[in-house]
Amino acid sequence: MISEAFIPAVASLGSVALTLGLIIFYVSKKFHVEEDPMVLIVNDILPGVNCGACGYPSCGQFAEVLVETRDSSMSCPVGGADLASKLGTTLGITMAEPKPITAVVLCQGDNDTARQTAEYLGIQDCWAATQTYVGPKQCRYSCIGLGSCIAFCDFDAMRLENGLVVIDKDLCTGCAACISACPTGVLVMQEKKAERYFIACNSHDKGAATKKACDAGCIACQKCVKVCEDDAIVIENFLARIIQEKCTSCGKCIEVCPTKVNCIVLEQDLNEVKQKKAS
Repeated sequence: MISEAFIPAVASLGSVALTLGLIIFYVSKKFHVEEDPMVLIVNDILPGVNCGACGYPSCGQFAEVLVETRDSSMSCPVGGADLASKLGTTLGITMAEPKPITAVVLCQGDNDTARQTAEYLGIQDCWAATQTYVGPKQCRYSCIGLGSCIAFCDFDAMRLENGLVVIDKDLCTGCAACISACPTGVLVMQEKKAERYFIACNSHDKGAATKKACDAGCIACQKCVKVCEDDAIVIENFLARIIQEKCTSCGKCIEVCPTKVNCIVLEQDLNEVKQKKAS
């Protein structure tokens, strides 16, 4: 008797399922869009890391837009010039050569340079540390030094040294996945250059407070601004900034910087420097 009572219910559910299945089948056929095979070809050429450095959330979406628009200005920073050449050959267009970019740490406050607030024994996560207090270091703008960003790097381009994140420029692909992982904003993307000067500080406190917290902090003294003949340095919110497009790498700013540990850093890609001198 019990089994017979279930027969109408089962039959009713079965008919509903069949009806819905037929509707789904009809809709899928009616609105089916043929995918351009070129999208699959381009997608296979792309790195497949889905890092978002190109401005799209995935390599697949980048491929779709590129095939549809044939926009030669689109670029994949991870793939570089070789990938741009392959894409151009495949699509029959001349792709713009992407400018290599790399992540940069705007901080030199390692455990010897930055003053500590207290010994941190909590979860080894930068975000967790900043939820309880300013963090292990007095400067609230500094690299926390617990390495939360490292977990977001798929290319082993980041490591911790003495409480400070260090980036291997040879391994960094410029995917920018690490940027959002930093709670204090010390990670930024910059164009790779053979020689580049930049202010390795992120503090927006006034000079006295910055100097008290870190030996490498920019105190906004304006000496670098006054000595720069190319107007390539400006002070914004108590922090100096070098305008890369104007900087000629003369080095005069470093000579006048009064900080105990110079907050102006010269980065050199030795391979690019050699190629530059050879040419």
